[in-house]
Amino acid sequence: MISSTVVISLILITVIIFTFIGIVYSKGKIENIDDYLTARGSTGSQRLTATFLASFIGVFILFTPPEAGAIGGIATIIGYAFGAASLYFAFSILSPKVRAYLPEGSTISDYALKRYGSKMYVLTILLSIFYMLVHLIAELTAIAQVAFQMAEVPLVYTALLVGAATMIYTTYGGLKASMFTDAIQMVLIIVLTLTVAAGVLYYSGGMGEIIRQTQVNRPDLLDIGNIGGIEYGLTLCIGVFAANLFHQGYWQRIYSGKNDAAIKKSLIACILVVLPIMFITGFIGIASAGMGIGDNPSVALFALVYELFPTGLIIAAFILALVLVMSTVDTLLNAMVATFAIKRKKENKSMLSLQKARWMTVILIIISVFIASRGYSVLTLFLVADLVCAGVFIPLFFGLYSPKLRENTAVLGAVLGVASGVPFFIQNKLFIAFLIPIFVSAGICILGNKFAPLEAAEEMKEMEEMKAL
Repeated sequence: MISSTVVISLILITVIIFTFIGIVYSKGKIENIDDYLTARGSTGSQRLTATFLASFIGVFILFTPPEAGAIGGIATIIGYAFGAASLYFAFSILSPKVRAYLPEGSTISDYALKRYGSKMYVLTILLSIFYMLVHLIAELTAIAQVAFQMAEVPLVYTALLVGAATMIYTTYGGLKASMFTDAIQMVLIIVLTLTVAAGVLYYSGGMGEIIRQTQVNRPDLLDIGNIGGIEYGLTLCIGVFAANLFHQGYWQRIYSGKNDAAIKKSLIACILVVLPIMFITGFIGIASAGMGIGDNPSVALFALVYELFPTGLIIAAFILALVLVMSTVDTLLNAMVATFAIKRKKENKSMLSLQKARWMTVILIIISVFIASRGYSVLTLFLVADLVCAGVFIPLFFGLYSPKLRENTAVLGAVLGVASGVPFFIQNKLFIAFLIPIFVSAGICILGNKFAPLEAAEEMKEMEEMKAL
């Protein structure tokens, strides 16, 4: 067993390195709130690719895809992987329209305010904050639990060290520091992921041995036609797609791109990278369950690592987890602050000063560290957030394609969409619970658009012209 002193030392060294890098890089680069929250128009395709990926591939990649593989097998992994890829495809379609509609924006809530009004704006803000706060707590909770399993390090120690260090460089350097460290972290993520995958193959006896044992112990995991696995995979596909459209960190990065061409190029590259990463980590879950290692699917990867790996590779896997957490936590912190940066309609300036934005970051991390140190399960909260996002995303983005859609119709579609999924959610029929809100909300928007007064589009155009003046 690795000692707690070694684990704490690893945490300290890792967080100190990235804190130092973030502060040094961003020194003198933050002059105003826009630099802090958007880094507008300053980022090329290569760095965008790295920061998009690092922001998405948090420590959940070591838990959720392996868990999906251990429960539903190859069919579930396929659905989950393509759900992640479809998210980047959706951004490639939506981002040029959002940027063209609102060039001065920084988050999707800014778009909601301009396109619809205060009701949809508040709904978008509340949903985004809830989802991102749950995500932040989940990341800190996960890494704290890994350290506890390795060396019984108290949860609060790990959550505090990782949260505080990330807060320091994010508070100082804002989005620019977050994006720069993301680029470095992404390189480490790829190297360490491949190292862990190679270690699993080597110490388990190779791919043939894994498949042989899985065919004996859990043949259902290798069945691509497994109905339960397909349903679970589609559920995860909808959840990851809908929820992450409300991840304000992605929209900040959309606005940081130099132009639409750079953004599209980076998003295509993300699809090509995220698919194999999801398949690799998901297959490790299949290997864990198929070889009968570990009873809890939620920690399938680490159960396999602890069982098979020598100490050096166990440490490498833990460093990978640390880097994954920091790459996601800095994104979430800055994104939540950006969401609170409400715009003055006349002056088009943020009401949140740079100093207040930094204090907001401190407050958010304190709350998150406290909750993470309790070791609560956040799965239910994640599922609730996914359900709400599934009912809201179509009404929100429908307005990009229809000038006739009004705010009341969009809000009605969102509310009824979410409500339609609740009965199935309570019965734990998650696939139906996530699917029904999409059809209900879309149907209401289509009907509302069809029967909207003919002058609605002209009124919308006049309102936009008045706003521009």
